[in-house]
Amino acid sequence: MDLANLPKDDDDAKARAVRFENMDPFPSVPRALLSSFEIADYARVTGMMWPFTEKQLKSASYEVFIGGEVIWWDGNGRRRTKVVKRGTPLVLEANSIVFAQVEPIFRLPNYIAIRFNLRITHVHRGLLLGTGPLVDPGFHGKLLIPLHNLTSDPYAIDTNEALIWIEFTKTTFGYQPEIGDDLAAQRDVRKFKGFPPDKRYLDPDKYLRKANAGNPIRSSIPDAIAKSADSARKAEKSARDLRNIGLVAAVVAGVPIAFALYQIGQQFASMVQNSQSLIASVSTDAKGMAEKLTTLSTDNRNLTEKMVELKDANEKLNARLNEQDAQIQKLNSPPKKRPRRAPSKGKGR
Repeated sequence: MDLANLPKDDDDAKARAVRFENMDPFPSVPRALLSSFEIADYARVTGMMWPFTEKQLKSASYEVFIGGEVIWWDGNGRRRTKVVKRGTPLVLEANSIVFAQVEPIFRLPNYIAIRFNLRITHVHRGLLLGTGPLVDPGFHGKLLIPLHNLTSDPYAIDTNEALIWIEFTKTTFGYQPEIGDDLAAQRDVRKFKGFPPDKRYLDPDKYLRKANAGNPIRSSIPDAIAKSADSARKAEKSARDLRNIGLVAAVVAGVPIAFALYQIGQQFASMVQNSQSLIASVSTDAKGMAEKLTTLSTDNRNLTEKMVELKDANEKLNARLNEQDAQIQKLNSPPKKRPRRAPSKGKGR
């Protein structure tokens, strides 16, 4: 085992990880975020990730490429998968969720934790990553990264560019309290709560079964857009019908209630147009989906209230029209003839 050089293969890296799982080869390195020098040293000696190349180092992080299995579900709920490596085309459909493995195999010692974040270029293009989670010390295996395309267009990932940046932090594992620090718990490495051995080297399906019991994992945005569009179409039809009722009532009755009914119908139609504009905007750019759906929900509640107002106004109008019909029928009815009285018989002369 030549510790002066990087592991020559995965077996060499695995052997180094076993040897330095609990033994820190660089105890003088402070317990903090590691810089590029320390990342390189720990990768070389402990085999904490393989393959490793110094070309992918930044000042305090390490860039990682997609590499391995990619899993997603199509619009019909069918599971899709493909193996992706550098240079392999990969397109994320609009408003879709894709789970992708990254290249290196991690074998973290019990004194180093990692976090990962999406490259800012992808964020600016509308890609969202399940970002920021802590990967505990002792993790062994490949990371499975969830990617969410928030845009309304397919997103082609250039797999020749790094997908994420990883940062490494040295923890307080192995720390011994100073003499006289009676409040500190006794440190016994045998009682350390390490990473569960049965959760190492899990394949992607095991992660996904645990997350969603094997059911499809898809974005809710397309269904929300479809439901909103259907609601808007129904509301538009109702608006046309109510507006026509108001116009007819205004012509026939010529009463203030009918005019008010027409005005409410106009407001109802305006709200429908606002809803349609929101839906078009959501379809074009789904980044503000949550806020716009909230606004649409508010408009739908307002539409419901207007429907109630229209119903009440219509009932009042019908009552008024019935009253006028009754008056007209009364005026048009012929007067009743009084019965002729029989001539009274006078007394005989």
